[in-house]
Amino acid sequence: MNCTVIGGGIQGVSTGIILEYLGHETTIVSDAFAYLDGPDIPTVATDYAAASIYPVQIASEYTEDELIRRSESTFKPFYDTEGVPVRKHRHFYIYEDSHDESLPDRMGVQPIEEYNKYTPSRTGCDIRGGYTCEEYFVEMPEYIPQLFKTYNRLGGTLTQRTLTAADIPDLRGTVFNCSGYGSMELFDDTSMRAIRGHILTLPYDGEFPLPFSYTYTPTTDEYGHYAYMYPREDTVLFGGSYLKGDIINGEWDGETPKKPMTIDGETIPERIYTVNADIMSDHDSVSLDKSNVSAKQGYRPYRSNGMRVEQDADGIIHNYGHGGSGVSMSWWSAIKAVNYMTDVDTSVLSSIATAVGQTAE
Repeated sequence: MNCTVIGGGIQGVSTGIILEYLGHETTIVSDAFAYLDGPDIPTVATDYAAASIYPVQIASEYTEDELIRRSESTFKPFYDTEGVPVRKHRHFYIYEDSHDESLPDRMGVQPIEEYNKYTPSRTGCDIRGGYTCEEYFVEMPEYIPQLFKTYNRLGGTLTQRTLTAADIPDLRGTVFNCSGYGSMELFDDTSMRAIRGHILTLPYDGEFPLPFSYTYTPTTDEYGHYAYMYPREDTVLFGGSYLKGDIINGEWDGETPKKPMTIDGETIPERIYTVNADIMSDHDSVSLDKSNVSAKQGYRPYRSNGMRVEQDADGIIHNYGHGGSGVSMSWWSAIKAVNYMTDVDTSVLSSIATAVGQTAE
């Protein structure tokens, strides 16, 4: 069967891979393709995903634990497969204020007070709540190109084109909409919002990636929001900004940082650098010199009406609105979307992971 997939991010290519693997003839249509057109296109959320496998900043009918189980179980075949850049490391989700909250259903989770090994913290500050767990982490600069290479090897076609709503009825075959924030214009979805995020990339010269990451919340009276660190193979990422708004005529119209600072020409919430730099100051393999830090910003496609994976009255199959969980939910969402056209379950992911691993260079 012929299919057209709209969207050049992770939802689009994951959906396209499954369709091609099942023997359908597909084309992915987008004005930009994640990483293939450069990693700095703000409206392509996949370009700036860190990316840990943990669903956040998403409205959904499912509980947090249900989303966690879906994301972890669908990424396990990729972690288990040689050549796929998905690894597992320790993650800390910690607070300087007391924090009474039930533990999420994550791999190997335990309260932070029961963990007696190294715990990230700021100088002179105590940890009063949180947990630690194991977490899958995706090396995005390698992973996304491998997905597109897999899609091409399976027979899929990429078409670079800017679509309008008027073009939709003329698209070939069954249409899968994975356009994220673009669904506002293409399908008149007024519930779409943009959440602006910033990523700082710091040089790292360790032999292996750092074996841990963290999401760290300082005292409420100081910042009131967390900062995070994730390790890549040759860099370290600082992040943690979630500014709500919209994109009007290509320009940001929304919240701005309450305590701003400028790095590499980008205005960011200062905690992204200051909190993380304090925590990481004992790690000599990370260069904290601001002159060597690169900064970029992008937009998460948040949908106030909730993640949309469904078929509409016109036969369009939608798969978008994942907020900050696009990578985490990518395979589960793609499987669910494809099921509106043909029966498939998550057992197919082991074979797909093998195909992805075979593209490793």
